[in-house]
Amino acid sequence: MTASASITLDAVSKEYATPAGPVRALDGITFELEAGRSLAITGPSGCGKSTLLGLLAGLEPPSTGRVAIGDVDISRLAERDRVQMRRDQLGLVFQADNLLPFLTALENVGLQLALAGSGEYSRGVELVRELGLEDHSHKLPDQLSGGQRQRVAVAGALIKEPRVILADEPTGSLDADNSSAVIDLLLAAQRDTGATLVVVTHDASVAERMDRTLRLRDGRLVDAGASVERGERARSRA
Repeated sequence: MTASASITLDAVSKEYATPAGPVRALDGITFELEAGRSLAITGPSGCGKSTLLGLLAGLEPPSTGRVAIGDVDISRLAERDRVQMRRDQLGLVFQADNLLPFLTALENVGLQLALAGSGEYSRGVELVRELGLEDHSHKLPDQLSGGQRQRVAVAGALIKEPRVILADEPTGSLDADNSSAVIDLLLAAQRDTGATLVVVTHDASVAERMDRTLRLRDGRLVDAGASVERGERARSRA
C-alpha cells in the first residue's frame, strides 16, 4: 500500500495583488487531516476552495502560515522542489480533464510514468482495464465521452500510486451516473492504496461520501467535521 500522508494547515492565508488593492482569498485556515482519510472542501463559488487546493498542491505558497504534507512543510520549498513533490507524491484531478489531444487514452494514462522515466507500461494497461476503458484505450480524447475522458484523467493521476490525491471539482461537468462512477473510482483508489484524498466539490452528495468536510465562506473556515453518512456507516460497522 501507499505510505499515506497527513495534511496540516496552520494559520494559512493567501492574498493577491489587484489594481484596487490586495484581495484576501484565504484568511487564517487551521486544519489537520489524518493520513489515509478523505476530505471534501465545500462552500459557495469564490469562497477560496480552489485556492486552498492549489496551496495543498504546491502550485504557489501561502502568503502567511504553514502548509505541510506529512512532515514536509511545502510552504518553505523552492519552486523546483514543489514540482518534484507534485511529480513524486501527488495525484491531481481537475474538472477539465487536461488530456493531451494527440495522445490516445492509454498514452495519456502512462504520460506521468514516461515523464518520470519509468517503463512500467503494464500498469497503465491494468488501470485502463480496471476502469472499463480497455475497448477505448486506442482512442483520442475527442473520440471519448465526457465520463470516459474523466476516467482517463483519474487513471493518469493514480498510476504513480500517490500519497495524496487532490481533485478539484472532478464531477462538475458530469451527469449523475458518471459523477458517481468517478467518485467510486477515487474512493476505491484511496481504500486500496491507503492514500489521503481531498476533493473540492459543490455537490452535497459527493461531500457526504467523504470522511470529513471542511466548509469555507469568504475565505474563512466556518465548519470542519465528519460527514454524517460516512460517520453513520463507520458506527454501523463497529
